[in-house]
Parts: sequence; structure tokens; C-alpha cells
Amino acid sequence: MSLVAEAFVTQLAATEPWPENAALYQQLKEEQILLSDNASSLAVQAFLQMCNLPVRVVCRANAEYMSPSGKVPFIHVGNQVVSELGPIVQFVKAKGHSLSDGLDEVQKAEMKAYMELVNNMLLTAELYLQWCDDVTVEEITHPRYGSPYPWPLNRILSYQKQWEVRRKMKAIGWAGKTLEQVLEDVDQCCQALSQRLGTQPYFFNKQPTELDALVFGHLFTILTTQLTTDELSEKVKNYSNLTAFCRRIEQQYFEGHDKDSSTTVAARSAKRSLLR
Repeated sequence: MSLVAEAFVTQLAATEPWPENAALYQQLKEEQILLSDNASSLAVQAFLQMCNLPVRVVCRANAEYMSPSGKVPFIHVGNQVVSELGPIVQFVKAKGHSLSDGLDEVQKAEMKAYMELVNNMLLTAELYLQWCDDVTVEEITHPRYGSPYPWPLNRILSYQKQWEVRRKMKAIGWAGKTLEQVLEDVDQCCQALSQRLGTQPYFFNKQPTELDALVFGHLFTILTTQLTTDELSEKVKNYSNLTAFCRRIEQQYFEGHDKDSSTTVAARSAKRSLLR
């Protein structure tokens, strides 16, 4: 199919109503998925819930290899498969659902800048911790990443992924960083997010945007995922308005829904709730 024909088919599919059987794919929740992928998946689930669009979470051991971009999560809507938050936001917008239409151009530019900050700092820090911190790699990453596969395939796939991520870290200048430096980067990112949020319920006052979904996905997952130490989650806990922000979204979008909804699945599968 030519690029023009593919674009036409995609545009045509995007104008169709959102189906009731839409599915979001990610790795196995309990034994396989890692911090960064879990955060990315939760961000997409939060975004779809904020748009009031139903989606069923489907866990597959080979979800990463099923994805058109090689990254999770991805959604299967009608005959379309779209992966990662950015393209999913655009796909949903083509169907007439947007969280940021009420923002002016300056606010939209600011929102995109903060989303870049989250991806460049928090997501990269999660990847660093998973694949470059030796203790985390041996105790958590290798066992979980390769868990669905028999030996020696489990080790081969884990080392292949580790080599891929470490090559990326070298390319962006993170390979030589220490864990302390990475944690300091996380703290600076949280400080910037905390200052922007202030006392507002959401980053742009009373209504959530895709920035709120992205930040929630990463911060909530950091706060509720058990790692070898609590150093990463402690950086987030230093900012009370960020933890309150996570509790607010958890309560509004991940609690009290139908037991089969995607949001309930996400909340139920977290290591522990933020609600006390």
C-alpha cells in the first residue's frame, strides 16, 4: 500500500466512532512489565479515561514485538494499531476527542515543553535505572524481562535489550552518569513540575490535558513500584502537591469504576494505592 493510500485509510478509520471493543496491549502485568513501560501504559490509560473512551487492557508476553514501533503500549481500534502516547493523542483527536482544545497557542507550546521534559528526564531516568544500575538489572530487570521465555532465550533477549538501551544512553550522554546524578535530574524535573502545578488541581487549572495523563503515569508508577531501594520514589514524595495530584487522578479516574474497566484494572494491578 502506498503512503498516500495508507494515509487515506488511516484518516478514514479515524473518523469512525470509538468502538466498545478497543484494546490496549502491554506486557504481562505481574511478572514481566518494567517500570518505564508500566508508566507509559498507565499514561495512555489515564488519557483515554480522561477522554471518556473505554479500552480493555490486554497483557501479552510478546506485546513489545507486536507493536508497530516496538514500544508499548499500543491500542487496537477497529482495524488500526497505534503505539505510544503522542500518536495515540493525535489518533484520538482525529476522532473528535481532545483534552487540550481549550488551551491557547502559548499554553499548548508550554504543555508540549513540559511533556518533553517528562520524557527526557523521567522516562530516561527509568530506563537508566532499569538497564544501567547493576543491582536493579540483576535483581529486577533481567528476571522480569525474560520471565515468559525459557533459558537461554530469556537471557539472550534481556542482554539484547540491555545493549540497545545502553547504546541509547551513550548517544544522549547519560552513559557516564552516576545513579546519584540521575536521581538529581529526577529531583529537578519534579521541582519544575511542582512549581508549574502549584495549588491547581491540574497543570492547566481545572481540566486535565495529556500532560496530566503523562505526568500521572510516570509519577504514580514510580510511587507504587517496588525497586531495590526507595531513592527514586522519595524524590517524588518530597513534593506534596505532586503526590496529592496523583491521589486526585487515582480517585477521579481509577476508583469506583466498573470492575471490567481498564482504569480499575490499572488501579487494582498497582503494587499499592496512594490512598490512605
